[in-house]
Amino acid sequence: MAFRKALKKNKKSLRFLAVLFCAVSAAGLAGGTMAYLTDHKETVNTFTVGKVSIEGEEPGWDPDGNDDPGGIAEDIVPTQSWRKDPQIRNVGKNDAYVYMEVSVPMADVIYTDASGKRANDGKLSHIELFEFDGEEKVVQTLTDGIGISEQNDSWTLLYKKEINNCMVYTFCFNKILKPEETSEPLFHKITFANVVEGQLDEEKLDVKVGYYAIQTLNTGGDSESVTEQAKNAYDKYIIQNLGQEGTVVNTNGKEEK
Repeated sequence: MAFRKALKKNKKSLRFLAVLFCAVSAAGLAGGTMAYLTDHKETVNTFTVGKVSIEGEEPGWDPDGNDDPGGIAEDIVPTQSWRKDPQIRNVGKNDAYVYMEVSVPMADVIYTDASGKRANDGKLSHIELFEFDGEEKVVQTLTDGIGISEQNDSWTLLYKKEINNCMVYTFCFNKILKPEETSEPLFHKITFANVVEGQLDEEKLDVKVGYYAIQTLNTGGDSESVTEQAKNAYDKYIIQNLGQEGTVVNTNGKEEK
């Protein structure tokens, strides 16, 4: 299984040249003496190994308003929103299933709805601190204080699990991504929860996005659904890479033996 991971514009590529040499010889008996066939042929088969390589892009991410995607949003305030549109471009040579893993920080905090009423009778609530939304989705945070994150329809949620005080979402793209193609964005905007001031002052909150790709050939199984194929390939990748550096955060309950 070929696998490549890209974080922002970090790329890795691998190229091998495999050459097979085949020599043919034979022997036979004639009149009680050994006769050697002197004809010799050589066949050279050249194989170039393909390349699965992707780039993660966020063309709309401009938190500082200076047209510099990838910057840091500073001094954020409750219910503040930003355009954030993570997507994947296939810069390799082979068709690929592509995935994103989004880690949203969580905390025990007090939050309010739009009217200022404190939720949970003013007690601490364990919530996701950011909500992400597809282009046509409603931002619930603006009314309820927190929201349910929803991706665009071109992506499917595979797994969701809280890990190390983050809610970790794993998505697959619903289509096979061919070379030179770019996926639709996973979502289009992200919004900070309506947290009562004074609880998270000066804290740095990271929303991490991981980009992944797996070759389609011989990895997805027999299902006619691209989504099921992508899930099968992803589960195999998890098992193959347990304990390895740079693997996914959410291993879906699979433990290293």
